[in-house]
Amino acid sequence: MMSEDRPIKIKIAILGTKGVPGHHGVEVVVDSLLPHLSSLGDKITVFGYSSYCNPRPDYNGAVVKTVRGSDRKNLEMISHMWKASLHTRREEYDLVHIHSTDPCLLAWVPRSRYGVVATSHGQAYVRKKWGALAKGLSRMAERFFIRLPAVTTCVSKPLTDYYHDRYGARVIYIPNGIAIREKPPVAWLEKWSLEPSSFLFCSAGRIERTKGLSTLLRAYRKLETTLPLVIAGGGAATDQAYFEELKSQKPEGVIFTGFLTGDEYFSLYAHAGIFVFPSEYEAMSMALLEGLSFGTPTVYSDIPENEEVARGIGYPFRVADSDSLAAVLRSVLENREQALSRGREAMIRVREKHSWETIAGQYQEIYRNLIDRKTSKQERTDV
Repeated sequence: MMSEDRPIKIKIAILGTKGVPGHHGVEVVVDSLLPHLSSLGDKITVFGYSSYCNPRPDYNGAVVKTVRGSDRKNLEMISHMWKASLHTRREEYDLVHIHSTDPCLLAWVPRSRYGVVATSHGQAYVRKKWGALAKGLSRMAERFFIRLPAVTTCVSKPLTDYYHDRYGARVIYIPNGIAIREKPPVAWLEKWSLEPSSFLFCSAGRIERTKGLSTLLRAYRKLETTLPLVIAGGGAATDQAYFEELKSQKPEGVIFTGFLTGDEYFSLYAHAGIFVFPSEYEAMSMALLEGLSFGTPTVYSDIPENEEVARGIGYPFRVADSDSLAAVLRSVLENREQALSRGREAMIRVREKHSWETIAGQYQEIYRNLIDRKTSKQERTDV
């Protein structure tokens, strides 16, 4: 039960994100939460990278401040987190919310003054592009994530279970949400000479080896279809060498669009014959949620994180297995009416279970409970 003397607005500093507007991943999650948290009465400041976003006095109800970090890739995150943490000490906040586990290497800095909430969006050390030192630091950050914040949350149910089994930790599962969108006009497809329901679509965001695109291209060759395969992606943190390798080896019929946003991007989700999600690692993918939310028949890799979201409403294939992927794609194409029926079921379920408004309410309840605990502790100290 919430006490009546709670502050009307909770002042929250959000750290660990590159900033907003978000292009993919963690940044999209933060971006999507802002208007809902603001409408619930929270006063939010997002600390972003000066190389990623611009300062704004009012963005979806939040203040956006930027800090300049190192230009060296291996120091970029830690330098931004250090400077952002120091900035929070110059002002008064009620709590700090750190998004992602790796920035928790420095969670002790804001923790010395504020209550800290931290959210895991995945385990960065499993990504293939990272070296031994970076993976070691990421594993250390995971332990800091478990031990330092007052409250920890995670967007993935399987990963939440892992934290409990591995560390005996209480981590709260709060999934990602989805913005409910109407289908953009078919006219957007003209740019690539595409026809509705007559192409396959894959959204990769940043393109790297764990996205399963090599598996997808091999499966597409085996499928021997005349339907084009459209792959969108190439944003920040893309492995450019790998991207160039994919483009040089692509079979006929494959279209790489580059990084897209807005209706141009969502028209591909909405009007594809099949949405394909071949990723080898995810926490909870926004791309997978997008495909399901439009009711597009969705084929996905059977990693536990994807199964948690799409089991029964999509079509799984064995992760990293191009033969399995080709077989599932062929089956979906040959059973079109059944696939469309399952797609409609997926649209209903995702829109019911993954409302940003509901998810923002879960986060705010955590914030308010943390403030209550802090206030009660202070009152006992004063007695």
